Amino acid sequence: MDKIKLYNSLSRGKEEFIPIKAGEAGIYTCGPTVYDFAHIGNLRAYIFADTLVRVLKFNGLKAKWVMNITDVDDKTIAGSKKKFPDLGPMEALKRYTEMYEKYFWEDLERLNIPRPDRTPRATETIPEMLELVGALIEKSFAYEKDGSVYFNIKKYAEKYSYGQLADLDLSRMKSGVRVSADEYEKEDVNDFALWKAAKEGEPAWDSPWGRGRPGWHIECSAMSEKELGLPFDIHTGGVDLKFPHHEDELAQSAAGRDCQKPVNYWMHNEHLLVDNKKMSKSLGNFYTLRDLEEKAMPDGRQGVNPLAFRFLCLQTHYRSKMNFTWESLEAAKKGLNHLRNQVRALTPHLEAELPSGSSASKCREFEEKFLAAANDDLNMPRALAAAQELLKSGIPSEEKLATILHFDEVLGLNLAEAGKQEEIPEEIKALAEKREAARQAKNWAESDALREKIRSLGYEIEDTDKGYSLRKK
Repeated sequence: MDKIKLYNSLSRGKEEFIPIKAGEAGIYTCGPTVYDFAHIGNLRAYIFADTLVRVLKFNGLKAKWVMNITDVDDKTIAGSKKKFPDLGPMEALKRYTEMYEKYFWEDLERLNIPRPDRTPRATETIPEMLELVGALIEKSFAYEKDGSVYFNIKKYAEKYSYGQLADLDLSRMKSGVRVSADEYEKEDVNDFALWKAAKEGEPAWDSPWGRGRPGWHIECSAMSEKELGLPFDIHTGGVDLKFPHHEDELAQSAAGRDCQKPVNYWMHNEHLLVDNKKMSKSLGNFYTLRDLEEKAMPDGRQGVNPLAFRFLCLQTHYRSKMNFTWESLEAAKKGLNHLRNQVRALTPHLEAELPSGSSASKCREFEEKFLAAANDDLNMPRALAAAQELLKSGIPSEEKLATILHFDEVLGLNLAEAGKQEEIPEEIKALAEKREAARQAKNWAESDALREKIRSLGYEIEDTDKGYSLRKK
């Protein structure tokens, strides 16, 4: 395995990745809270996590990827009550979250993100949460109040360092003030709820402290430990989760298990902006993957292949803020199409065997560049540049094709599909020939009309120096 450097939010610097168990890596990703469709900022985080897993595997590591499903919290409860007012709270929650979880997996499939190895749900991990809360009480890091249980930050700070991940100023902490909401402002460095006393009309479970439900932060501590043990290698998520969520996760796991460093590497992707503004429904710039697929693009075509969004994300380093615009998505769509066409041009060699001997080493220079970029804290813009250099090189086509498809194990752009030859229906071929005749006769109106006819039937026609090429959209 080549050296892999990853930026660790805990140390605020790049570190060589040294797995706890040689040859293996355990990765936990904060998954979706299934109360709505995932927006494109959420999806950037999952593309980043998928890229990380792909890079680890590319280096020969056996990766175990865990992504949780948050199916009980303030948002899911509020949404389920509104959507299914006539159902009981537990049934309403189940129906509501299962619906949005299904949409989430559909989005990941369209982005070519494989389902993680383990996908625990919060509602299925209640016993582990109760046990961890009990351990925190026993060690005096938590206390019960009116049927709820709160984490004692002041007590924790006497032994550990609270705020190290988010770089907080604890002098502003209000001792003894409790926060019950799952999400709160950075200034609220106060005791937070581990277990919430039951409220009328809300789902609840039995506990030693009475009926109630878990707080958001305890859910991930319990699920990550159950699936990966402590300590584990890597924890990923968006930068917005550093505080309170990840800071509280770290504190719970450290205190409850006497484990000073429950996670070795914390990795966070930066925000996705829309036209240089924070995405929000109130500003009308809140987009889901379905919006990208359905919106008419500047060139007049309807929407984009979701992989164009993946390609767009790869063009910005995960630790840099990414500014989404419809123009940038259009450019990414064209860039991906160009890349796919380059691969398609190599398709006569798709089934060819690589030549033996020294000739195969001609790609080694590009392989080394690609790997160096990927292993330098997932520098995908540099990796894409290495891939383009390869495609422009004079290396024999069969070697070039095999190498670019190898690179795609990291890029995840499904380039092998672009290379597959498809049988074009005779009807489409006839329309293409008719259009070519109109084009040769400089009858541009008929040529354009026939192009649109071909598009409406699900095919693209592209003019080349040798005539035209046809492919399925």
